[in-house]
Amino acid sequence: MSERNGTGSRIFPPRGGAPTARALAGEGGNGQAGATAAPKPQATETIARRAGAMVNEIDFPGFVAQLVHGTFDAIVDASIRQMESYSSLVTAVAKTVEQFTEENVTPNQARDWLASRYPGEVQLLLPDGGERVEPQLAPRSDDLEPAWLAEYGIENEILTTELLEQQVLPQVRLKVGGERQQLLATMVMLGMNRVVVRDGSITSKVMFRAAAQDAAKVGYAAGTDPKAVANWGERGSLSYEGQSSTMVSTVAVNAQNESNVRADLFGEVKLNFVSETLPLERMVEPAKAALVQRHSPAMRPQQPAAAPTAPAAAPAPREEGGG
Repeated sequence: MSERNGTGSRIFPPRGGAPTARALAGEGGNGQAGATAAPKPQATETIARRAGAMVNEIDFPGFVAQLVHGTFDAIVDASIRQMESYSSLVTAVAKTVEQFTEENVTPNQARDWLASRYPGEVQLLLPDGGERVEPQLAPRSDDLEPAWLAEYGIENEILTTELLEQQVLPQVRLKVGGERQQLLATMVMLGMNRVVVRDGSITSKVMFRAAAQDAAKVGYAAGTDPKAVANWGERGSLSYEGQSSTMVSTVAVNAQNESNVRADLFGEVKLNFVSETLPLERMVEPAKAALVQRHSPAMRPQQPAAAPTAPAAAPAPREEGGG
């Protein structure tokens, strides 16, 4: 059977898709090959390696050791600081009044004390940037002879700036220092209220969580779209020309992998404290304790009261003889 009709054209025209496909295939073969991406490993295959790496990175024994050492060091440091502070207090109280006053009471503090104690007669003058470069005590008026000067061994003298600064101020400074030293000595004699750890607990825990999930979904769809021909039984170019069908195939691939690695460190310290009084005699030698007790009027041993003397017996009456 001839493939041509009366007009000289082919009844079955050649398909134009095949040569084009081969040409495209030839171009792809002759061109530069694309780089092939390496397939991504599944999450379930890498989860063990990731969890192992996290375990190696987290030093749980070191975490526990730091927790224990930190707790112990904090307790010891607190006890040492408390003992050092109490020792410094005992050393300061055991000094003489002059030494304690020189180290702990300044002249300006004595001026403030004197001005606040006798506000009606004494005033405090602040530096004016001129001749007066430091605070200075001064009487509020002239010709004052306050009675309280007798407490400092001064009598029948007029209150002046020179008298306040040169004679009264040094004695006031010693008085303030003595009062402070007596108060501290009383506190020292009461002993040290030490904080002691009675019991406690240290808890540490580590939790590793690893989860992996791989999911893949493939969708496939295919369809045919034939070209409709009205005159199927007629022969000729109009009947057979363009008789073709289109096959459409669609493939959809959705692959998902998910992994989650998590580590939780937990540490808890519980300590129960109690307080106890540590007396001074257990921490210092008797000689220093005697010095501290000397500066504490409230703790000085009371002198026993003298026993009352019995009243002298009355002389016996004389007997008068008769005759």
